[in-house]
Amino acid sequence: MSPAEHEGPAIHPIEQESYRLLASKVDLSSWPAGPAALVARVVHATAEPALVDQLVVPERAVAAGVAALQAGAPVLCDVEMVRAGISGVSAICTLGEVADAGPHPSRSAAAMSRAAASHPDGAVIVIGCAPTALAEVNRLIDAGALRPALVIGTPVGYVGAAEAKEALLAVSERTGVPAITLRGDRGGAAVAASMLNALVRLSGATTPKPRTPASLLLIGHGTRSAQGADELGRFALALGKARPSIAVEAGFIEFVEPALDRAIDELVEAGASRVVAVPLLLLGAGHLKDDGPSAMARARARHPDVTFTYARELGVHPLVLSSMEDRIREVPFSESGDPPWPGGPRDAVVVVGRGSTDPDANADLVKAARLLADGRGLAEGGPATTEGSAPALGFVEPAFVSLARPNVAEALDRCRALGARRIAVVPYFLFTGLLVDRIGDIALAWARQHRDTEVALGSHMGIDDRLIELTWSRYDEALGAPVAMNCDGCLYRVPLPGYEHRVGTRPT
Repeated sequence: MSPAEHEGPAIHPIEQESYRLLASKVDLSSWPAGPAALVARVVHATAEPALVDQLVVPERAVAAGVAALQAGAPVLCDVEMVRAGISGVSAICTLGEVADAGPHPSRSAAAMSRAAASHPDGAVIVIGCAPTALAEVNRLIDAGALRPALVIGTPVGYVGAAEAKEALLAVSERTGVPAITLRGDRGGAAVAASMLNALVRLSGATTPKPRTPASLLLIGHGTRSAQGADELGRFALALGKARPSIAVEAGFIEFVEPALDRAIDELVEAGASRVVAVPLLLLGAGHLKDDGPSAMARARARHPDVTFTYARELGVHPLVLSSMEDRIREVPFSESGDPPWPGGPRDAVVVVGRGSTDPDANADLVKAARLLADGRGLAEGGPATTEGSAPALGFVEPAFVSLARPNVAEALDRCRALGARRIAVVPYFLFTGLLVDRIGDIALAWARQHRDTEVALGSHMGIDDRLIELTWSRYDEALGAPVAMNCDGCLYRVPLPGYEHRVGTRPT
């Protein structure tokens, strides 16, 4: 019987031939059938027959792994590379959920500690890359905090890998926890995944089980405006039409139902095993930095068998700026009879954001205004340019409708003082709401007091195909790798001048 035949039927002819050649290079006749299948799989995956002498594959460990998989035990991995190499069963990797190492020596160790806390009994643990993750598993088993059905430990490297594997064998002997390993510095994701895949075949899973795509949770700010809430709902429907195989649910931070917790629970009740949460926010203030992560923490506590991943906000992105540019160019000037917008040195734009007590978020609106001005030809030849200068700088001013300055009236005053006589006021908002209405009320009240200046109102961005594309891009990004937020200017982490007292406090 060839090594391949130990692993079940339905083997591709190329794989069958590969195992035939392998049998001519490696004599596994002295190995029991189950361990021989794992050893053959490792050699097949690495083309390294020399690894056979370093493999420790006890028969009872193989039997324990097969029994656990047949019973539906969770499979916990140290890194995404290992998880991606596993076929036939779903596997869990929590590395993307860990922002920093905390008290652990590495993020991989912290992630394994998190996964172990969610699955303290009966899991199959597969460590293929990080020695620190295996060291954490060893520590938890020794402390009695973790009792897995099997540990596959094949981390690779010159620092700590060989020691962690020897420690695993010692822990296995002391506690009785079954273990499989590859002694020495060598190992890696391919070795670990090949061992698990061999166990899957031995357990009877001869064909890969289709993985359900991760569900998408949209995190909306919320509004007291029924029209604004309806817009977000229609945006979610448009997202779903773009990728009909993926479940999409929208939840709100405040004012509107369903609340985030309820939206998450509905996705889980519908069968979601992984949820990617995308904050549908343009500027990253307290809602991004506190409300979203808090909802994820509560969700992980309520649903320990589900993986939750937090994506980035939409942010200052070319697709957002492109949508905003179109809203500016659509502004309807009608009273003056001047050329269509933009019409030259008498034109200006006021881009109005929500406003925040977080200077990092406010700074992003100022950045967006500058990016809209540069190179887009908005208000070419405005007060800041002279004849023959290139490229022209658009006359685009940032403003805030609440909590920050300049406010809308102050920005309009500045534009008028610099010579603008046609001013477009455009909300830097995704959806309508009471604040968008307030922007219009303030701008029109200002215009009534300044009859020499024409003010026209633009629209918020709304349901735009570019924003749908960007939302899915944030989803894909979060699935592919850990997401790093742009927090270099966050007042909760950095002692910004005048905000030193806010470091380490709860966002407001």
